[in-house]
Amino acid sequence: MSQPRQAPANHEADMFWWFTENGLSPYHALCQLVLAGDGKIETQTEIGGRTWVIKIYYSESGIAARPEDPIDGRLWELNLHADGPDEAGADYNISPRFDGMEKASDGEEANIPWCGGDGVDVHVQGSNLGLEEYQYLLAQSVQALADAVGSDFSRSYFRNIRDDSSIVTCELYVRLMREYSRKLTRSDGAFYRLMHLMNTRDNTTWAYSGNNEDGVAKRHAFEVGPSASHEMIPGNRLGKRLKCYHPKHIREEESSDDALSSPKFGVAFHKSLNDHDSVRWGDRDDLLRELEETVHNVLEWSGIPIQPDETVFVEDDHFGISESERDIAIISDPTPELEAEQELLVARTLNDLMPSSQSVLERLATDGGQPVQQVADETGYSISQIYRALAQLGDDVIENDNGLIQLQSEKLRQEIASVVDRLEEHVVNAGNRVAKLARLETRSAADSAFSKWMDKYGARFVRDDGDGDDGGVLRFDMVLSEMKSLDAPYVDDILREGREAWTSAGRDVSEFAQLRYEAPDVLHGPNSRRVGSKITW
Repeated sequence: MSQPRQAPANHEADMFWWFTENGLSPYHALCQLVLAGDGKIETQTEIGGRTWVIKIYYSESGIAARPEDPIDGRLWELNLHADGPDEAGADYNISPRFDGMEKASDGEEANIPWCGGDGVDVHVQGSNLGLEEYQYLLAQSVQALADAVGSDFSRSYFRNIRDDSSIVTCELYVRLMREYSRKLTRSDGAFYRLMHLMNTRDNTTWAYSGNNEDGVAKRHAFEVGPSASHEMIPGNRLGKRLKCYHPKHIREEESSDDALSSPKFGVAFHKSLNDHDSVRWGDRDDLLRELEETVHNVLEWSGIPIQPDETVFVEDDHFGISESERDIAIISDPTPELEAEQELLVARTLNDLMPSSQSVLERLATDGGQPVQQVADETGYSISQIYRALAQLGDDVIENDNGLIQLQSEKLRQEIASVVDRLEEHVVNAGNRVAKLARLETRSAADSAFSKWMDKYGARFVRDDGDGDDGGVLRFDMVLSEMKSLDAPYVDDILREGREAWTSAGRDVSEFAQLRYEAPDVLHGPNSRRVGSKITW
């Protein structure tokens, strides 16, 4: 049984909902409400025991009316605003959709994302509400507007959001005491460590930005693309923004009477960080799980307790200290693994270098980037010898930018300088360090092979935090088969392949045997068994 973990709260959301079950009827019914209110309606209503102000008005869209439409020229779009207590609220832009839409300006085809057929597009933007709460709020709002003008509005409208609707922004957050938030933003904090070491990873995109004000980390953000997100947490597939931030006007002192004096830590999905790909509405649970998984793991890597605790977390109008309902996997901090890989690269480099190569490396480690000619002059080697040294060191270590040579990262420079110092001071100590780093290689390779195996078969590893003898659970998303004759992948073969990945660098095979696996079976539905009872050893 895993330990209780703090539940994050919803912050901002941006979505495009598609409704096709009732065609254009919901749109036309809203237009009739607005006409009954002379183009604009404003009312107050009680929702969830709190007072909300609801407004709706029309504006002209860019879509041309069809001959069968009740108006000429441009069709309307309807703008509904729901303002609730404590900065909770939502804006709904409601527009008609149909095949063959044309621009009102020139009659050309309107290039607007749409699933086809007649229906309604609702662009939702809001904050401090759960994703499903926006739908409830919309339904309650249109009923309040109908009541305000003495009319009716069918409760069957806006009930079924299509699964292929899209989520373009979604953020979860916790609010932290300042002393804990510093563990995220300080120079050796989680953001900095992840940024520093992601710099060594190929085919990853990331960005770190910071803004300090009056000695306080006002806003620090670390953005990762999909591949970098996977490097952090195997199985994650979405680019995200990790952000620790204060409100616009920072309070001078932290106060128990003012929640806004303590910063938020949020993790947000943005379409712009994912090659402009959105998340389907039907996949919203997977999105929320991945965001919460990132919140919990980054807190854990920072040494911040993740159990509900009023000495760690600060309640506000929307975030409460409460236990999460999700069973979130906590994985090892990836930065030591990434660091081990880079340290191993240093050890390999120093293990068997030509004298000229070692001189070049030492010069760049102690003095930073230099032109090739300057390195040659200061080391006493010829230009040709310097280039042979560069070839031996390789592109993984040295960056050559039109004759200006430097090490690939500051982390690498620091580590080389450290090991070179040890070599100069005591050869035995350096040899021991190289041996230690070499031992780290096998563990890193094993983790990499096991992660690739899990990715191949859509598995997630959930570690057992309880007192039982299970080492954890392998959860497969794909359908497997207990029978080799069926078309679905044969579970025995997959587990044997996993065993090879697990043991490829010396991991204890008995530990793999103790794992349980859970997978939907092609014939029998959900299946859960211990690995050691399924395949022979």
